[in-house]
Amino acid sequence: MPPDPVVHSSQPSAADSPLDVADEVDEAALAAVMRHVPLGAGVLAGAAVALLVLGYLLIYALVFLPRGSVG
Repeated sequence: MPPDPVVHSSQPSAADSPLDVADEVDEAALAAVMRHVPLGAGVLAGAAVALLVLGYLLIYALVFLPRGSVG
């Protein structure tokens, strides 16, 4: 078995990583960003739904209507 690694007190531990420390958040900048982000998500979702409805209507018009009544 290899020997246990020696950790000197001059070496930082993984807990001292700056990635684990919470960022300073500017509340005004956060509020400005949050005014635009939900709007973009709503536009994207609306566009996706509009494309789905348009696709359904195209299939209905091009496939089902030309067949006429069945029976």
